[in-house]
Amino acid sequence: MKSQLYLYHQLREKYIRELEIINKFFTERLLPVFSNAEIEAENYEKTLRSQLDEVVKSGFEEIDADSLDELVKTEALEYYEMISLMNYRTIGMWITCLCQVWEQQLYSFIIRSGKQEGINYGQDNSFDFCKRVFFEHQQDLEKMESWKKIQELRLLVNVLKHSEGKSERKLRDIRPDYFQQNIDGKIYDIMSFSHSSLREQALMIKDEDFKNYFDALVQFWTDIPERMYTAYDI
Repeated sequence: MKSQLYLYHQLREKYIRELEIINKFFTERLLPVFSNAEIEAENYEKTLRSQLDEVVKSGFEEIDADSLDELVKTEALEYYEMISLMNYRTIGMWITCLCQVWEQQLYSFIIRSGKQEGINYGQDNSFDFCKRVFFEHQQDLEKMESWKKIQELRLLVNVLKHSEGKSERKLRDIRPDYFQQNIDGKIYDIMSFSHSSLREQALMIKDEDFKNYFDALVQFWTDIPERMYTAYDI
């Protein structure tokens, strides 16, 4: 008897909807929080200047005006960098969440299908296991149109979680732009200096990247056949 993976319509729509909710929340609730970082920093600088002006007016004439100006600028810059870093981390966290939810969808789908077929797949929930089961059911994930972007996504998530390593080297080959930051006309590779992916803004990821990965995962579930069978009896 041949085994099958059966992706009925309601289940396909359920998986897509789960991803759409993540995309909607990220786009409508989180991105606006960081959309005015420069304006926030400017307002913060104005507030500091106003507070220091009051201090000067209260009689502290010995305070050097140039020193105060430098202090205000430094504080405002640090505030802007803090907002930018948290925006970067937020994008990274939600890209990771998107990927992990999709991988858990794959595993859940396989285990669910296995139970319907009377198959116990055991406790292996690795991504390689999921790929192998699909392959056994004549669905090679690596030949799907969405695969290239999904593989890039998985590499990026590994780099975000673990920083330098094999995934980082592979990601550099396909997305060198992630590692190149233009600062005052010079190109810097922050990760090579910091050896960290989250302590500093080491990767040039943007909200557009989140959207591209979301589109690839939706395309995956859209393109997967309704029924996939093994080529042999099990």
